[in-house]
Amino acid sequence: MRVGELAGLVWRDDCLACGRVDASPAVEGLSLCRGCAADLRRVPSRVPGPGKLPVFTAGMYGGAHRGVVLAAKEQRRADAVRVAGAVMAGVLRHVVAEGLLPDPRLAPLVLLPAPTTRRAAKDRGGCVVRRAADVACAELGEGCHVVSAATMAPSSRDSVGLGRGERAANIAVNLRIDPGSVRRAARILRATGAAACIVDDVSTTGATLSGFAAALAAHGLTVDAAVVVAQA
Repeated sequence: MRVGELAGLVWRDDCLACGRVDASPAVEGLSLCRGCAADLRRVPSRVPGPGKLPVFTAGMYGGAHRGVVLAAKEQRRADAVRVAGAVMAGVLRHVVAEGLLPDPRLAPLVLLPAPTTRRAAKDRGGCVVRRAADVACAELGEGCHVVSAATMAPSSRDSVGLGRGERAANIAVNLRIDPGSVRRAARILRATGAAACIVDDVSTTGATLSGFAAALAAHGLTVDAAVVVAQA
């Protein structure tokens, strides 16, 4: 399912992103109105990122983008996770077209979901970012791989309401790298032309992207780009 096909993924029900009732015929069982589908398939853009890390987003955190993220995380809607994954795949294709990531049909591409706590993942029916990354990976083909290389410690604070410095400190103290997963990613990345990309649902200050990339670098893993569904 390409992002450009989202306009056809509608269901006679309330839109998962905006709540509007759409009378279009059902396709693949997704509740997404045509207006929100159009918003979600806009051309991705590059946004300021931490250091030299290229960061790309599908859109700003509002409207359809916010609605999809909240439906996936707070309402635990599986269809919203599928849409988030399709949006993520669309941004990744854009970054590939920009020449910053390889076409996974030609060289391996490793997606690294931003870390969360195990408790948050359990409360949401599984890590939303990981599940969306799995959807994106399936769309991009067998040369794409998803590796969950880190989690956040149980003592980690909820990032909502934290300032840039507080978010950075929270990441620095509570990020837990999984050495085994890093080794797995490193093996994949030995292939010629391979690249790694952090993926997340929302980026606010860039602290998570920066801290995660730095922690991976400390373990010998270089990140080439980051992709988020929405930029706050």
